Amino acid sequence: MPEIFRKRQAALRRGIDFSRARCLEIGALTTPVLTREECQVLYADRVDTEGLLRQFAWDPGVTPDNLAPVDVVWLDRPLKDCVDGSFDLIVASHVGEHVPDLIGWLAEASEVLSAEGEIRLMLPDARFSFDALRPPTRLADLLVAWMQKRRTPDARDILDFALNKVRDSEVRCQDFYEGVSAPGDMTAQFSFEEALDWVRPALSDPSHYVDVHCWVFTPRHLAELMIPLARNNVLDLACAGFEDTAPPGFEFGVFFRVEPDVRRRVESWERMVREAADPLPGSAAARQKEVELAEESRVLQDESPLDSSHWRERLRGLPGMTRLRQSAAWRYTAPVRRRLR
Repeated sequence: MPEIFRKRQAALRRGIDFSRARCLEIGALTTPVLTREECQVLYADRVDTEGLLRQFAWDPGVTPDNLAPVDVVWLDRPLKDCVDGSFDLIVASHVGEHVPDLIGWLAEASEVLSAEGEIRLMLPDARFSFDALRPPTRLADLLVAWMQKRRTPDARDILDFALNKVRDSEVRCQDFYEGVSAPGDMTAQFSFEEALDWVRPALSDPSHYVDVHCWVFTPRHLAELMIPLARNNVLDLACAGFEDTAPPGFEFGVFFRVEPDVRRRVESWERMVREAADPLPGSAAARQKEVELAEESRVLQDESPLDSSHWRERLRGLPGMTRLRQSAAWRYTAPVRRRLR
């Protein structure tokens, strides 16, 4: 078993009493996190087993012998209408980024959770995946998909994916982490015309399903998006924990539980924002940030307050000053800086 899968399995299974838990795994395909030998689990997907075999006919690794049999087809109906009873654990590994309406999908999953149940997702970190060239998901995009109750990917999501997807062989997570290569060194896998070909079937038939990454996240970015959703009662889910990205891996885990109290669920996502490492310790980005902060500190210490015009000019050119000017500390110290002018 590959090391990355062992870590994924450990994170998604942590603290669960499988002798008692009733579980649902979504999108298990050929690598289920949960097995029937160890727990009571149902496997769910958007199509049945035969449909998956047709969908992945191009992949020699997907065969009737190693595909987890689909017990629950969850496509056009709410999940609660597709299953009986509730579940103590719902897991989905590298599924959430494919879901056309992530908000609605999470809401439907939460409807079949037991009182103490959790939804546990493993998602790709865009900084270390073939989504590295794509812009992060916007709150507006999530909300529009939810308001439209999408069951198939939007044409814009398909096109953005096809225009910017990096060839798998060029995604070397450890190289990104160490600064040996960067997203700017890579090129998109598909040509411009090939990308247009990806989206044409969906434009002619809105029910046509194209399997793409609809959403682009990092751990901190996902938590930031969850705060307004939790605060405005779009989702009543709190952060029950998360597993930060740890290269050479390229994924992170985030766990959800139902929380009726708005303040508590907002605080849980704010806590994840604070705790998620961005940039990751020891990475090239973290080293660059340390250099920038050290230079800013040196300038502030070396220049006399009486020579304020000189150090103001030097500060303007430092790489981290835009971020500093947008911070709360910059606003709070404005009166002091005005007196020094």
